[in-house]
Amino acid sequence: MKAFNKVLFIIGISAAFAACNTLEQFSPSSFSAEETYSDYNLARYAVNGIYEAYVTTTAYRSDYMTYYGANTDCEYWLNPSDTDEKNTMCEYRILPTNTYVNRSNAYDFFPATFISIERANVAIHNLRKYGNVENDFKMAHLLGEALTMRAAFYADLLNYYGEVPARFEPIGSDNVYLPKADKDEIYKQLLPSLEEAAQLMSFETHTTTVRASKAFAIGLYARLALQACGYSRRPDEGKVNTGDLGSIRKSTDPELQPEILYPKAIAMLDEVIQSQKYHLFENFEDLWHYYCNLKTSIDENGSEMIFQMPFGINRGQHIYHNGVPNTKLGFGASPRKGCVPTLFFKFPPFDTRRDVTCCFFRWGATDNVSNTTETLRADKCYFGKFRYDWMKDHPYTAKDAEDGAKFPVLRYADIYLMASEMANEMDDLPAAKDYMRPVLERAFHDEIEVNQYLDSLDSKTKFFQAIKDQRAFEFTGEMLRKQDLIRWGCLKEALDSTISELKHLLKPAKADQVNGYGYTDNLYFKVDPNDPYKVDIKFVKTGESLPQGYSVGNHFFSTCSSKLASYYYVEDPDLWMYRPIPSSIIIASLGTLQNDYGY
Repeated sequence: MKAFNKVLFIIGISAAFAACNTLEQFSPSSFSAEETYSDYNLARYAVNGIYEAYVTTTAYRSDYMTYYGANTDCEYWLNPSDTDEKNTMCEYRILPTNTYVNRSNAYDFFPATFISIERANVAIHNLRKYGNVENDFKMAHLLGEALTMRAAFYADLLNYYGEVPARFEPIGSDNVYLPKADKDEIYKQLLPSLEEAAQLMSFETHTTTVRASKAFAIGLYARLALQACGYSRRPDEGKVNTGDLGSIRKSTDPELQPEILYPKAIAMLDEVIQSQKYHLFENFEDLWHYYCNLKTSIDENGSEMIFQMPFGINRGQHIYHNGVPNTKLGFGASPRKGCVPTLFFKFPPFDTRRDVTCCFFRWGATDNVSNTTETLRADKCYFGKFRYDWMKDHPYTAKDAEDGAKFPVLRYADIYLMASEMANEMDDLPAAKDYMRPVLERAFHDEIEVNQYLDSLDSKTKFFQAIKDQRAFEFTGEMLRKQDLIRWGCLKEALDSTISELKHLLKPAKADQVNGYGYTDNLYFKVDPNDPYKVDIKFVKTGESLPQGYSVGNHFFSTCSSKLASYYYVEDPDLWMYRPIPSSIIIASLGTLQNDYGY
């Protein structure tokens, strides 16, 4: 019996017991489902348990924060090599037997997310049955929250694995073992449930960024609509869960077409905008001071964050794994992911997001950047959004590598940019420009530049390229880019272009030490005498005068590792754009699950 329970635990049956355990933590075990889900406080505790996957040891806390999202044309694994299984998780060559994911551990990503999905299924079933949601707005909100969080976890499963089992009812004797389902089947369950969730909740009740809300349900609906209508690798029709290699294609399901989903999504996004509940921070940098200070109040400092992963003050490793190194403040190790250095040179020079997003510096024990000039090299570009020196309210203490940063899942800027992209696809260019305008106004701080930029976008094709650019400039480091490239059908194309650009940028000509873009081999920088964390940088092209009063970072381009471009991807990213389901899960499914795509 012990062995049997272990098998069931690995594939997800344990979720049913986990759901029961969640209730027992807060209420006597004698309470029935009817007593629990007809009482708001007890039902509230049950819904709380849905969020647990975010904070388990090896799911979101370390796996997602550390490995998901690299390598793209914006984000990359900072320490490429061919000698560590960690690298393979980012270099498009992960195997089902990879020891970092192939473990019989309920806290790993695949089982942990299904445990939370099972808790959501139990809550949804019982709230519908006992919660009087038609007449009790608080219970209706709980149902909306459970529907939204189930969709959120499923969205991440789809992004990780491509196809997974479609489990939308509590586990029973007739559905213990489920094969993988066509992702269309899952989209057609999630999208209506998010519509319902949005109707069940109200903007007025949204007070914290770490709980699901009406705006999150709407934003997630739009995100999934874009994915459902976009490209992805799919097994051939009827061959999911057979080992099929499949192809990159769009859905042929008539319910999952842009003309069906986009108008509805735009109308829902308009509802968020017209609510006037949310606003963009006036300055892009201020948003990330708010983030690094672990703020969660929806009414504080602009209300731009809509949903963040609910890590506690001493839980979570986002800045630890992705922030700018700072020895004095307790973190001198190398982060795992950073900005692709060519991204810096793609920003317009007046775009205020550039110097916040791309940071070529790390700080030493004395807060003096000049102490670490040996690290000034183009292949060490960090996410400047995530910084220890901005953690004023809750300073980082280096305890157990936990920083408390609550990863941004959905921001208000994405509401605008998703609406802009959909309007363009619906051939409404004026509306598309109107949706993009607020994001540009915050980025440029110059109405003339905004107008000139938008005026130059005089076709659907040009505007689509602008969407690609703006999503890169706005969201780099927030791990949205990989799925964007997949749904646009250009993952490998973007990676090949990035590799070519990196070789062009990093390799100087021997004669004059000028790289392919015409820059000399040095970086020039000036540290603000009143603030060691404010650094102005300049690059010089052939024939330009050297900046006066600036320090020099020698051999900035020429000292970069050739491995950066060599290991950007090892296997075909168009074939292995998703992870395989771990072998331990496949074995435990007793023949029910099988990996596709040649894994």
